[in-house]
Amino acid sequence: MKTLACAALAVCLCAGPAIATAETTHEQFEQQVRNTLAPVIGKSVTGLKVLHVSADLGPWLDTGMQVKPGEPVTVVLSGKAWLSRHYDISLEAPLQLWRRIGTDGPITRNVRNTDTFEPSHAGTLQLKNLPTRWLDASGAYAGTPGAASADAGGGVSVALIRWAPGSNVASELAALAGEAAAPTWVAAEVTRPKTLVAPPDGWRYLWELGPAEIFSARSSDGSDGGPASRIDAHTRNDVAILQHDVSVPLEAGTTLQWSWKVNQLPARSAEDTAIGHDYLSIAVEFDNGQDLTYLWSRQLPQGHHFKCPLEGWHDRETHVVARTGPAELGKWLAESRDIMADYAKTIGGPAPARITRVWLIANSVFGRGEGHAQFGDIRLGKEGERIQVW
Repeated sequence: MKTLACAALAVCLCAGPAIATAETTHEQFEQQVRNTLAPVIGKSVTGLKVLHVSADLGPWLDTGMQVKPGEPVTVVLSGKAWLSRHYDISLEAPLQLWRRIGTDGPITRNVRNTDTFEPSHAGTLQLKNLPTRWLDASGAYAGTPGAASADAGGGVSVALIRWAPGSNVASELAALAGEAAAPTWVAAEVTRPKTLVAPPDGWRYLWELGPAEIFSARSSDGSDGGPASRIDAHTRNDVAILQHDVSVPLEAGTTLQWSWKVNQLPARSAEDTAIGHDYLSIAVEFDNGQDLTYLWSRQLPQGHHFKCPLEGWHDRETHVVARTGPAELGKWLAESRDIMADYAKTIGGPAPARITRVWLIANSVFGRGEGHAQFGDIRLGKEGERIQVW
């Protein structure tokens, strides 16, 4: 179960609205796509591949579709992959299926069920189900090709649509969307670019989990007791890590300070188990590759700490319960943690020299629930030397 649960966390992003019902077969999906695009095949559409990628951990799949700069590609997804039917854990298509051009990467994936991208270089488009852990941004991974869970199943149907040079994809799709029988994915891709949720300035999503639309900058008049500038986190059956680079010495007296208002916890059970590891937290990353996260738990006692229960993260991430229970949900609360003391107590061994990043984490893929929080007034360092991260 650890490997399956780890695979679920080794992804990112908002799954977006479903483009087909759960009963839609791959054959139905393919026929739907081909019927929809029939008027423009050989005209504005110069290439079309419709594939089914089964829910296993096989190697990168060469689709045979050649892409190059100047020829946009639309990716349409349907379906989901079961990680464990016994525990009712599955991943929607955008979280499951990754892509790259050639073997050099970089790897990425859809945020929603539809996406259109401009190839950065020429090559063959390749697809891969998420592995236990990505090892680099070009697509090297940990895990055995062909390995699959005994109770896994399902898979992802994917349509790869290559457009002719100079095509106005939005206009082409808008024309198709006007047809009475047009499937919902056509209109979804027309509106997607207008509704993107950008990360806060100075922050980026962790590459190995992929892009997302979970975090966004917000401003307020402070009437709710919180800071004027805050970062909103809204997770719903998705996962992401947002990162901000820093360079702060780890010394005695180095603290992480922040304010947060957690309105809804995503976890349905104890977060220190693989099947219950849905949570909201703030974290610091060190120059030795370790990270220390402070979460608000549904039921674990305050002060409890544990190694991440997911296989791909167990050797590098440690969690500390900063708050617990529902009593103070919906309130702005100020926190301060002594990083050196917490590192010694929870991770141990020689202390790292520097803190290299601050993270915000949101995960709700295991219980397919929903979580909502806001973070603000994030500061890091010693008294008199603290930097304002946000």
